[in-house]
Amino acid sequence: MTQALSIVCDSSVDLPAAETVRLGIEIAPIQVAFSTEFFRDDNLKRPEFYARLKGEPRLPIIAAAMPADFLSAYRKAHERGAEVLCLINPFESCSTYTAAYSAAVVAKRDSKIAVEVLNTGRALTGLGAVCVEAAGMAAKGATLAEVVAAIEEAAPKINTYYAPPTTEYLERDGRISIYEMQVGSLKGMLPLIRVWGRVAVVDKAKTQAECVAKMLARADAELDGSEATVVVTHADNPRGAEELAASAKKQLRCGKLIVTELGPSAGAYCGAGTVGLGYCPSLVKLN
Repeated sequence: MTQALSIVCDSSVDLPAAETVRLGIEIAPIQVAFSTEFFRDDNLKRPEFYARLKGEPRLPIIAAAMPADFLSAYRKAHERGAEVLCLINPFESCSTYTAAYSAAVVAKRDSKIAVEVLNTGRALTGLGAVCVEAAGMAAKGATLAEVVAAIEEAAPKINTYYAPPTTEYLERDGRISIYEMQVGSLKGMLPLIRVWGRVAVVDKAKTQAECVAKMLARADAELDGSEATVVVTHADNPRGAEELAASAKKQLRCGKLIVTELGPSAGAYCGAGTVGLGYCPSLVKLN
């Protein structure tokens, strides 16, 4: 063991593999079920996912990582840190907590590994930024209590937004009328999506570029000048991600800027071409 604490999360945060290895973050893969085939997320390339999504009769079912995968992640994390903090998505009716917690019970019983499972109240790309910041604190010697306190303090400035190029997949999701209750009719308009414990359409515009501008304005206001880890994500749209990253550098105080590919958890209802932004203010306050 080289530090007091190590970080675990599931693959819905979509952090690049090279980044998780560099930061020592262990990942439990979520599960993706199409109408006729089932995949672990670590066996499903992003271009293949979006190619399959086009022809699916229904949106794929996204399921939590298996308890066995969380347990494997805890054991690997324990090699690096005495205690393990598992950061999870807060989705309504999500089985992630049950899987992560049951694996934590087994880890403590069988391997004497202390695991804390934390529902951060934030999700997906924004949670990925939280994981990066938490791993940074852990690398500087922070304890579990210090990291949890820092995340809780930063929560109002942590968020996740997506700007899809179409409403097609939201319509296939079957809840478009619920989304429209928040912002009015989406006919001829494109949504700006926020993800906390649930998917919500929080604004709309005629073009994706206008939604991206609204996204950046919200990020600027919410971060309020704080330096942050910013994660730019895209669904088979590297050029859009490049442009968003350039704009984020100009408008936000990016302590770290990571570009990644959007996975099934959000990609299923956003679709190819989507770009998104997740961020967490700097948590490292140790000397």
